Amino acid sequence: MKQVMNLIGLKREALLLDSGLYILKAMAAISIGFILGQAFSITRLDMISVLLGVMYNLEPINVSGVRGGLNQLLASTLGALCTGMLVYLMGYNVTFLTVALGIGLTLYIALKIDYRMVSPVAIFTSIYMTQLLQKDGFGNPSVFLTFRLRIAALGLGVLVALLFNFLFSVFYYRSIGKKRLEFVKVQGLGGLKITRDILSGTGVKDDYQPIMAGIFSDIEMVKANIEMMMKEKFVPFNKKEKENLSILYTIVKQIKTINHLAYDCIYIAESYGTKFSEEQKQVFDRMIEILQKIDFTHKNTYAEEIIQIKTEVDQQANPPRLDENIKLIVHQFNELLIVSQEIN
Repeated sequence: MKQVMNLIGLKREALLLDSGLYILKAMAAISIGFILGQAFSITRLDMISVLLGVMYNLEPINVSGVRGGLNQLLASTLGALCTGMLVYLMGYNVTFLTVALGIGLTLYIALKIDYRMVSPVAIFTSIYMTQLLQKDGFGNPSVFLTFRLRIAALGLGVLVALLFNFLFSVFYYRSIGKKRLEFVKVQGLGGLKITRDILSGTGVKDDYQPIMAGIFSDIEMVKANIEMMMKEKFVPFNKKEKENLSILYTIVKQIKTINHLAYDCIYIAESYGTKFSEEQKQVFDRMIEILQKIDFTHKNTYAEEIIQIKTEVDQQANPPRLDENIKLIVHQFNELLIVSQEIN
């Protein structure tokens, strides 16, 4: 039975990212989007844009998504205007050249605005304006009617997504940040285990780089999530909850620092053939043991462990680079444990 549940159930990491809640949110939002889209004479002509507008703007994290929704509408408007003007100037003669120029112009403008990212909504709208041209009452193709339909349908989808982002944020914003932190803890724990195994001679060095890169990526993702929540203006965080987010953010940065230092320990081992001494391995074992006990979704206290680890490391004299890294790791770890006591 347990094997069956493991097969069909989501991983703990996915649950900590509220994937189940996101699925529920998506199902509810897409249902309302479909009902509302069918209710209006214009939007029922383009249910694809309505439903895509909902899904493009549903946030898996604890923010209202207002800024993202406005950016999607802006990107779509730019794509529609660029390609629509091109189609009109070419006398509605849509050929491979029209499509190519429309995409090229849309990409140019999008990159001009932000060279780091091209919105898929803008690309889709550019293609939409050449392939789904609406016709007026006389049967003639109309850029204006096509533009109106696309923006109206997408706009309705965005509004539905913003509504559900806000509703779910109001109900669940108190717990999402702690779950994100617990997710980061799991990733940080993995980094410490890899470092311990490699420097103890039991791990495979060739596999660590992509694994550590994935850990850094996950930590950075959550760090960005919490930054967004801290800046959120439409979700009713009170002063105490904003302070709590600040504490969570500090701990995420500490875990990130710990893993950077752990990565450097692996680099030292790889470059100079250095290994952990038995005392250093015991320090890592103890940190891993303590971190495994911590569940950031619940209140914990670990004052005794902080003193014990600090004493062990302070006994090491004249440390080389590896020892210095371990001292810095333990310092950050102890600070993490202290700061965690402030989580409400």
